[in-house]
Amino acid sequence: MSKKPLIPLHFSCTYGYLKLKGIEKIAFLRRDQAELEPRGITVVKIDALETALLAFMGVPSNHTEVHDSSVGFADRDLKTAELVIAVRDVIGIAKNTFGAKSPIYKSFGIKKISQMTPNELYNECGNVVFRGNKNMVKMEAKGLTAVMLTDITTLSGELLVLIAATPILESSATLVTGTRRDAANALFDMMRDMCETAKNYYYDRNRTKYADYVVYDIAAKVVDRKGNVAVYGYKGPRTNGVRDITKFRIRVTAGTSLVFYYSLLKGDVPPVGALTVTPNPNIFVEKTAAQLGYNAATGMIQLNVYNPNEAIASFFIKIG
Repeated sequence: MSKKPLIPLHFSCTYGYLKLKGIEKIAFLRRDQAELEPRGITVVKIDALETALLAFMGVPSNHTEVHDSSVGFADRDLKTAELVIAVRDVIGIAKNTFGAKSPIYKSFGIKKISQMTPNELYNECGNVVFRGNKNMVKMEAKGLTAVMLTDITTLSGELLVLIAATPILESSATLVTGTRRDAANALFDMMRDMCETAKNYYYDRNRTKYADYVVYDIAAKVVDRKGNVAVYGYKGPRTNGVRDITKFRIRVTAGTSLVFYYSLLKGDVPPVGALTVTPNPNIFVEKTAAQLGYNAATGMIQLNVYNPNEAIASFFIKIG
Protein backbone atom coordinates (compact mmCIF):
# COMPACT_ATOMS: atom_id res chain seq x y z
CA MET A 1 0.00 0.00 0.00
CA SER A 2 1.41 3.41 -0.94
CA LYS A 3 1.83 6.10 1.67
CA LYS A 4 -0.81 8.79 1.93
CA PRO A 5 0.75 11.99 0.51
CA LEU A 6 1.53 14.79 2.92
CA ILE A 7 -0.74 17.81 3.08
CA PRO A 8 0.46 20.21 0.35
CA LEU A 9 1.74 23.60 1.44
CA HIS A 10 0.01 26.70 0.09
CA PHE A 11 3.32 28.54 -0.21
CA SER A 12 6.92 27.96 -1.25
CA CYS A 13 8.79 30.14 1.24
CA THR A 14 10.53 28.65 4.27
CA TYR A 15 8.90 28.22 7.67
CA GLY A 16 11.39 30.70 9.07
CA TYR A 17 10.36 33.32 6.51
CA LEU A 18 6.68 32.67 7.23
CA LYS A 19 7.22 33.15 10.97
CA LEU A 20 9.21 36.37 10.43
CA LYS A 21 6.62 37.82 8.05
CA GLY A 22 3.78 36.84 10.35
CA ILE A 23 5.30 38.87 13.19
CA GLU A 24 6.04 41.78 10.83
CA LYS A 25 2.61 41.93 9.18
CA ILE A 26 0.76 41.76 12.48
CA ALA A 27 2.72 44.80 13.64
CA PHE A 28 1.82 46.71 10.44
CA LEU A 29 -1.84 45.71 10.68
CA ARG A 30 -2.09 46.89 14.28
CA ARG A 31 -0.45 50.18 13.27
CA ASP A 32 -2.93 50.75 10.43
CA GLN A 33 -6.01 49.07 11.92
CA ALA A 34 -8.07 52.24 12.23
CA GLU A 35 -7.54 53.13 8.56
CA LEU A 36 -8.28 49.56 7.44
CA GLU A 37 -11.36 49.05 9.62
CA PRO A 38 -13.76 50.02 6.78
CA ARG A 39 -12.18 47.28 4.66
CA GLY A 40 -12.92 44.64 7.28
CA ILE A 41 -9.55 44.56 9.05
CA THR A 42 -10.87 44.51 12.59
CA VAL A 43 -9.07 44.06 15.90
CA VAL A 44 -10.74 40.68 16.17
CA LYS A 45 -9.29 39.58 12.82
CA ILE A 46 -5.81 40.75 13.74
CA ASP A 47 -6.08 38.91 17.05
CA ALA A 48 -7.10 35.79 15.11
CA LEU A 49 -4.04 36.16 12.88
CA GLU A 50 -1.81 36.44 15.94
CA THR A 51 -3.47 33.33 17.38
CA ALA A 52 -2.73 31.48 14.12
CA LEU A 53 0.91 32.60 14.33
CA LEU A 54 1.23 31.40 17.91
CA ALA A 55 -0.42 28.09 16.97
CA PHE A 56 2.11 27.59 14.18
CA MET A 57 5.04 28.50 16.41
CA GLY A 58 3.69 26.17 19.09
CA VAL A 59 3.91 23.03 16.93
CA PRO A 60 7.27 21.42 17.77
CA SER A 61 9.60 20.74 14.86
CA ASN A 62 9.57 17.13 13.71
CA HIS A 63 12.86 16.05 15.20
CA THR A 64 11.84 17.14 18.69
CA GLU A 65 8.18 16.13 18.57
CA VAL A 66 8.76 12.58 17.41
CA HIS A 67 11.72 11.63 19.58
CA ASP A 68 9.90 8.44 20.57
CA SER A 69 9.51 7.56 16.90
CA SER A 70 13.24 7.85 16.25
CA VAL A 71 13.99 5.82 19.36
CA GLY A 72 11.57 3.16 18.09
CA PHE A 73 13.45 2.82 14.81
CA ALA A 74 16.75 2.71 16.69
CA ASP A 75 15.45 -0.07 18.97
CA ARG A 76 14.41 -2.09 15.93
CA ASP A 77 17.82 -1.72 14.31
CA LEU A 78 19.69 -2.56 17.51
CA LYS A 79 17.64 -5.74 17.81
CA THR A 80 18.34 -6.49 14.15
CA ALA A 81 22.07 -6.14 14.82
CA GLU A 82 21.83 -8.59 17.76
CA LEU A 83 20.00 -11.08 15.59
CA VAL A 84 22.52 -10.71 12.75
CA ILE A 85 25.31 -11.69 15.14
CA ALA A 86 23.38 -14.70 16.45
CA VAL A 87 22.49 -15.94 12.95
CA ARG A 88 25.98 -15.30 11.61
CA ASP A 89 27.43 -17.47 14.40
CA VAL A 90 25.23 -20.39 13.38
CA ILE A 91 25.79 -20.16 9.64
CA GLY A 92 29.49 -19.73 10.28
CA ILE A 93 29.51 -23.03 12.11
CA ALA A 94 27.53 -24.59 9.25
CA LYS A 95 30.08 -23.34 6.74
CA ASN A 96 32.93 -24.62 8.87
CA THR A 97 31.22 -27.99 9.25
CA PHE A 98 30.01 -28.67 5.71
CA GLY A 99 31.93 -26.25 3.45
CA ALA A 100 30.70 -23.26 1.49
CA LYS A 101 29.69 -25.34 -1.56
CA SER A 102 27.82 -27.98 0.42
CA PRO A 103 24.06 -28.32 -0.27
CA ILE A 104 23.53 -28.57 3.50
CA TYR A 105 25.25 -25.22 4.08
CA LYS A 106 23.33 -23.63 1.22
CA SER A 107 20.06 -24.94 2.68
CA PHE A 108 20.41 -22.46 5.55
CA GLY A 109 19.43 -19.85 2.95
CA ILE A 110 21.41 -16.89 4.25
CA LYS A 111 23.09 -14.69 1.63
CA LYS A 112 24.49 -11.21 2.22
CA ILE A 113 23.09 -11.04 5.72
CA SER A 114 24.44 -7.53 6.27
CA GLN A 115 22.23 -6.26 3.42
CA MET A 116 19.01 -7.84 4.65
CA THR A 117 16.18 -5.67 5.89
CA PRO A 118 14.80 -6.46 9.35
CA ASN A 119 11.79 -8.13 7.72
CA GLU A 120 13.95 -10.29 5.45
CA LEU A 121 16.14 -11.36 8.35
CA TYR A 122 13.13 -12.28 10.47
CA ASN A 123 11.68 -14.38 7.65
CA GLU A 124 14.86 -16.46 7.39
CA CYS A 125 15.30 -17.15 11.10
CA GLY A 126 12.82 -20.01 11.27
CA ASN A 127 14.69 -21.91 8.57
CA VAL A 128 18.05 -21.31 10.26
CA VAL A 129 16.75 -22.75 13.52
CA PHE A 130 15.15 -25.70 11.72
CA ARG A 131 18.36 -26.51 9.79
CA GLY A 132 20.45 -26.09 12.89
CA ASN A 133 18.36 -28.55 14.87
CA LYS A 134 18.31 -30.99 11.96
CA ASN A 135 22.13 -31.00 11.71
CA MET A 136 22.85 -30.55 15.42
CA VAL A 137 24.81 -33.79 15.81
CA LYS A 138 27.38 -32.90 13.14
CA MET A 139 27.55 -29.20 14.01
CA GLU A 140 28.03 -29.69 17.77
CA ALA A 141 31.65 -30.61 17.20
CA LYS A 142 32.24 -27.13 15.74
CA GLY A 143 30.48 -25.33 18.58
CA LEU A 144 26.75 -25.28 17.89
CA THR A 145 24.53 -25.49 20.97
CA ALA A 146 20.80 -25.64 21.53
CA VAL A 147 21.06 -22.34 23.42
CA MET A 148 22.34 -20.61 20.29
CA LEU A 149 19.26 -21.69 18.34
CA THR A 150 16.97 -20.73 21.21
CA ASP A 151 18.56 -17.28 21.25
CA ILE A 152 17.73 -16.84 17.55
CA THR A 153 14.11 -17.78 18.21
CA THR A 154 13.91 -15.36 21.15
CA LEU A 155 15.58 -12.48 19.32
CA SER A 156 13.49 -12.95 16.19
CA GLY A 157 10.33 -12.84 18.29
CA GLU A 158 11.46 -9.61 19.92
CA LEU A 159 12.33 -8.18 16.51
CA LEU A 160 8.89 -9.03 15.16
CA VAL A 161 7.29 -6.87 17.86
CA LEU A 162 9.49 -3.92 16.85
CA ILE A 163 8.84 -4.50 13.14
CA ALA A 164 5.09 -4.48 13.79
CA ALA A 165 5.39 -1.10 15.51
CA THR A 166 7.18 0.53 12.55
CA PRO A 167 4.06 1.48 10.53
CA ILE A 168 2.62 3.16 13.64
CA LEU A 169 5.84 5.11 14.17
CA GLU A 170 5.86 6.24 10.55
CA SER A 171 2.22 7.23 10.76
CA SER A 172 2.82 9.23 13.95
CA ALA A 173 5.70 11.06 12.30
CA THR A 174 3.56 11.88 9.27
CA LEU A 175 0.77 13.14 11.52
CA VAL A 176 3.20 15.54 13.20
CA THR A 177 4.30 16.85 9.81
CA GLY A 178 0.66 17.22 8.80
CA THR A 179 -0.16 19.16 11.97
CA ARG A 180 2.66 21.60 11.30
CA ARG A 181 1.62 22.04 7.67
CA ASP A 182 -2.02 22.63 8.65
CA ALA A 183 -0.95 25.36 11.06
CA ALA A 184 1.40 26.91 8.49
CA ASN A 185 -1.27 26.93 5.78
CA ALA A 186 -3.82 28.53 8.11
CA LEU A 187 -1.35 31.27 9.03
CA PHE A 188 -0.28 31.93 5.45
CA ASP A 189 -3.81 32.00 4.02
CA MET A 190 -5.06 34.42 6.69
CA MET A 191 -1.98 36.65 6.43
CA ARG A 192 -2.09 36.77 2.63
CA ASP A 193 -5.80 37.64 2.59
CA MET A 194 -5.40 40.53 5.03
CA CYS A 195 -2.25 41.79 3.31
CA GLU A 196 -4.02 41.79 -0.08
CA THR A 197 -6.79 43.89 1.45
CA ALA A 198 -4.23 46.35 2.84
CA LYS A 199 -2.31 46.49 -0.46
CA ASN A 200 -5.47 47.28 -2.40
CA TYR A 201 -6.34 50.06 0.06
CA TYR A 202 -2.90 51.71 0.02
CA TYR A 203 -2.06 51.25 -3.67
CA ASP A 204 -3.11 54.81 -4.58
CA ARG A 205 -3.02 56.28 -1.06
CA ASN A 206 0.40 55.43 0.39
CA ARG A 207 3.02 53.54 -1.59
CA THR A 208 5.26 53.11 1.43
CA LYS A 209 2.53 51.36 3.35
CA TYR A 210 1.61 49.41 0.23
CA ALA A 211 5.16 48.01 0.19
CA ASP A 212 4.84 47.06 3.87
CA TYR A 213 2.17 44.50 2.96
CA VAL A 214 3.93 42.77 0.09
CA VAL A 215 4.54 39.07 0.81
CA TYR A 216 7.27 37.56 -1.34
CA ASP A 217 6.40 33.88 -1.57
CA ILE A 218 9.79 32.79 -2.87
CA ALA A 219 11.32 29.42 -2.20
CA ALA A 220 14.80 29.44 -0.74
CA LYS A 221 17.37 27.70 -2.94
CA VAL A 222 17.59 24.18 -1.60
CA VAL A 223 19.90 21.47 -2.92
CA ASP A 224 19.08 17.79 -2.38
CA ARG A 225 21.67 15.12 -1.78
CA LYS A 226 20.84 11.44 -1.34
CA GLY A 227 22.51 8.08 -1.63
CA ASN A 228 23.29 4.68 -0.16
CA VAL A 229 26.26 3.97 2.10
CA ALA A 230 27.78 0.50 2.08
CA VAL A 231 28.73 -1.43 5.20
CA TYR A 232 31.55 0.50 6.94
CA GLY A 233 31.58 2.80 3.92
CA TYR A 234 31.74 6.55 3.30
CA LYS A 235 29.98 8.96 0.99
CA GLY A 236 31.12 12.51 0.29
CA PRO A 237 28.16 14.54 -1.01
CA ARG A 238 29.07 17.83 -2.71
CA THR A 239 28.19 20.92 -0.66
CA ASN A 240 29.72 23.70 -2.76
CA GLY A 241 28.86 27.22 -1.68
CA VAL A 242 27.81 26.48 1.90
CA ARG A 243 28.55 28.87 4.74
CA ASP A 244 28.72 28.36 8.50
CA ILE A 245 25.03 29.25 8.84
CA THR A 246 23.77 27.14 5.92
CA LYS A 247 20.97 24.90 7.13
CA PHE A 248 21.14 21.12 6.69
CA ARG A 249 18.05 18.95 7.07
CA ILE A 250 19.12 15.33 7.33
CA ARG A 251 17.31 12.05 7.57
CA VAL A 252 18.23 8.39 7.26
CA THR A 253 15.54 6.84 5.11
CA ALA A 254 16.45 3.15 5.39
CA GLY A 255 18.90 0.80 7.03
CA THR A 256 20.85 1.64 10.17
CA SER A 257 22.21 4.81 11.72
CA LEU A 258 24.67 7.06 9.84
CA VAL A 259 27.25 9.60 11.01
CA PHE A 260 27.42 13.07 9.38
CA TYR A 261 30.40 15.42 9.77
CA TYR A 262 32.84 17.71 7.98
CA SER A 263 36.54 16.88 7.71
CA LEU A 264 39.60 17.64 5.61
CA LEU A 265 39.22 14.61 3.35
CA LYS A 266 36.63 12.02 2.47
CA GLY A 267 36.98 9.02 4.76
CA ASP A 268 38.60 10.85 7.67
CA VAL A 269 37.74 9.36 11.06
CA PRO A 270 34.62 10.95 12.61
CA PRO A 271 35.44 13.45 15.36
CA VAL A 272 34.18 12.99 18.90
CA GLY A 273 30.60 14.23 19.07
CA ALA A 274 29.88 13.82 15.34
CA LEU A 275 26.19 13.80 14.51
CA THR A 276 24.62 10.33 14.46
CA VAL A 277 21.19 10.12 12.83
CA THR A 278 18.96 7.11 13.43
CA PRO A 279 16.69 5.77 10.69
CA ASN A 280 13.32 7.43 10.26
CA PRO A 281 11.89 7.95 6.76
CA ASN A 282 9.82 10.98 7.77
CA ILE A 283 11.86 12.98 10.23
CA PHE A 284 14.57 15.53 9.43
CA VAL A 285 17.30 16.44 11.90
CA GLU A 286 18.21 20.11 11.44
CA LYS A 287 21.78 21.40 11.86
CA THR A 288 23.89 24.21 10.46
CA ALA A 289 27.08 23.56 8.51
CA ALA A 290 29.08 24.85 11.47
CA GLN A 291 27.35 22.40 13.81
CA LEU A 292 28.46 19.60 11.47
CA GLY A 293 32.06 20.80 11.72
CA TYR A 294 32.30 22.99 8.61
CA ASN A 295 35.17 25.48 8.84
CA ALA A 296 36.50 27.00 5.61
CA ALA A 297 39.41 28.67 7.41
CA THR A 298 40.86 25.35 8.52
CA GLY A 299 39.94 23.40 5.39
CA MET A 300 37.14 21.40 6.98
CA ILE A 301 34.97 21.52 3.85
CA GLN A 302 34.42 17.83 2.99
CA LEU A 303 31.09 16.46 4.13
CA ASN A 304 31.28 12.81 5.14
CA VAL A 305 28.47 10.33 5.58
CA TYR A 306 29.84 7.29 7.39
CA ASN A 307 28.12 3.96 7.97
CA PRO A 308 29.55 2.26 11.10
CA ASN A 309 27.13 -0.66 10.89
CA GLU A 310 26.83 -4.04 9.21
CA ALA A 311 23.93 -3.10 6.97
CA ILE A 312 23.52 -0.73 4.02
CA ALA A 313 21.83 2.57 4.89
CA SER A 314 20.27 5.36 2.80
CA PHE A 315 20.26 9.11 3.47
CA PHE A 316 18.53 12.22 2.20
CA ILE A 317 19.85 15.75 2.86
CA LYS A 318 18.32 19.14 2.06
CA ILE A 319 20.96 21.88 1.99
CA GLY A 320 19.86 25.49 2.19
